[in-house]
Amino acid sequence: MQTNIDITKAFMDSPSGVLSIHQLSQKLKLPYGTTYNRVHLLFEQKILQILPQGKAKLCALDGENPMTANLLALGGAQSTQNFMMSLPDNGKLLKKIIKTIKTKTKGKIASAILISPDSLKSICKDLNSNLVYPNDFSNIENTDSLSDYQSSIDFFFIKSDDQFDENNLETEISSMLSTYQNVSITSMVVDKETLLGMLGEEENNAGFAAYTMLHDGIILHGFENFYEIILEAFNRKLGIHKQ
Repeated sequence: MQTNIDITKAFMDSPSGVLSIHQLSQKLKLPYGTTYNRVHLLFEQKILQILPQGKAKLCALDGENPMTANLLALGGAQSTQNFMMSLPDNGKLLKKIIKTIKTKTKGKIASAILISPDSLKSICKDLNSNLVYPNDFSNIENTDSLSDYQSSIDFFFIKSDDQFDENNLETEISSMLSTYQNVSITSMVVDKETLLGMLGEEENNAGFAAYTMLHDGIILHGFENFYEIILEAFNRKLGIHKQ
């Protein structure tokens, strides 16, 4: 199962959504024969599609199979958990943020992505160095040392309801960091079609930039929903390539 997850995740590192068996073998450090056999097994399960290009066999994810998004979601959940455990506070602040997002946005967003993981990690380090956690900031000392710089925690929300109000959510998350006046909470909100348009934009490599921003982020909520949209974007690109 883990190898299958790793193979599907490998395509997320390629904005074109296409890799050869040789490229997969090198990327995952697997023997070519093992990669070849696994690719054809995933092809039979309709998780991968094979696109013959001359003598080469190019592979792409099959977004029409729900299992493809399921595998990607599992890989995304693993990445999020690994990030959470890497935080100096063992993910206490992040867990609280995720809980707030799930509670306050129920039914109104398809997915939430943290697009500034390094910034959050730095903030958690500051909290941990003062031996306090997000439930109580009243004992933090030497906050004057923070006055000479400003950091932000940045989110990307894919809304499923036009009634979604990111301002209320930003205020809620800000309240967890009330002592840190120089930490701002920002968010970008789009719907599914807007995101698909962003990812498909070719002028000035805008689509690549949008994809890179999301790829470097950490999914907090709506793993399957997020990957279903990414797969749809990949399929649209593949449709152009086949013409």
